[in-house]
Amino acid sequence: MSSPTEQASTVLAFKQKYGPWALIAGASHGVGAAFAQQLAARGLNCVLVARREEALRDLQAQLIEQYGVEVLLVTQDLAHADATSKLLAAVAEREIGLFVYNAGGDPYITKFLDTSVDDWSALLRLNALTVMECSHAFGGRMLERGHGGLLLVGSQAALGGIRKLAMYSATKGFALNLGESLWAEWKERGVDV
Repeated sequence: MSSPTEQASTVLAFKQKYGPWALIAGASHGVGAAFAQQLAARGLNCVLVARREEALRDLQAQLIEQYGVEVLLVTQDLAHADATSKLLAAVAEREIGLFVYNAGGDPYITKFLDTSVDDWSALLRLNALTVMECSHAFGGRMLERGHGGLLLVGSQAALGGIRKLAMYSATKGFALNLGESLWAEWKERGVDV
């Protein structure tokens, strides 16, 4: 068991590497909310992003009360074409040291032709295009500073095609390969992927 001094040193090192702000996309419940709790416990201020404002407000209150961190709420749908530009505008000059993309479930779970191209296009934007745009924008800033982290939450579905999950598995495969490629490119430059 580590001493309080060692624990404080570990928290400080984490904050210096991944702080002062963490952005968690898909933070309104489940794994995303758990990421926010864990990161706030380590002293990072949090940008919480999701469509459900009430759930974000509840989590915001918890994080402020329990950990005394700053919390910015961004209520938006990451499947929209302007999602990344709106997200960048919302965070403004805040230094995002850790970017967690946890959004992107499949609301349809249907055979490919049983869902419209418009609906599949929204899922493609949510799970691939917005992921790519955000990785480019936030990752570029991290590389300029020489530290930070990008965490793209995946799924076992990324490992192969699945009946009634064609687009979901395809888009999760995209995110998996993007993340592995960025890891290879950035690992020597101070940014963890």
